[in-house]
Amino acid sequence: MYTAPTAPAPQIAGGQPLPPRPSYPPFVPPGHTQPPAAPAAPAGVLPRPVLRTRITLIVTAVLNLVLAAVALLQAQALRDSLARYHDAWFAAASGQGQAAQAGVEFAQLALVWVGLHAVVAIVLALRIDKGRSALRSAMVAFGGWQCLMGVLALAVSGSATGGGAVVRALATAAGGALVAYLATRPDAVAWFNRPRH
Repeated sequence: MYTAPTAPAPQIAGGQPLPPRPSYPPFVPPGHTQPPAAPAAPAGVLPRPVLRTRITLIVTAVLNLVLAAVALLQAQALRDSLARYHDAWFAAASGQGQAAQAGVEFAQLALVWVGLHAVVAIVLALRIDKGRSALRSAMVAFGGWQCLMGVLALAVSGSATGGGAVVRALATAAGGALVAYLATRPDAVAWFNRPRH
């Protein structure tokens, strides 16, 4: 049978053991029979981590949509500027026009992808009031997915793309990590597991 080793008792400088600390009963105000409980949030009021999760979901969704739209506008402006010089020898020789068209198509696809994620984030944010444990699990999974997508986008974007792609990738990763963290806080877990009448 295994017994865990015991730690030596703390000692004073002379090698003598410290005397045991006295344990004091909790403070009970006069006229009360037990210590006061921690103040609870009023019924129907979201705890702070849950409210912050909602705000993070909405802000991340809107920020990603705006940055994806800006990337689309930049790609279209590049394509249009190259289209003006389509007959120039450098545009035809280097294939810049085709690359600009591919960039526009990729930006359109990215805008649709970000739009789908934004819809999911906003739906999750709006369902928090009535949500149960499954919604919290969905928020944790969505936050993890967003964090993974942000890190992958950051790895792919690198220095080849503009700063907007890097900012969007960082916002996605940070927002996803924050959503996953806030949804796993004890206050949030208690909110989603609360009894319903």
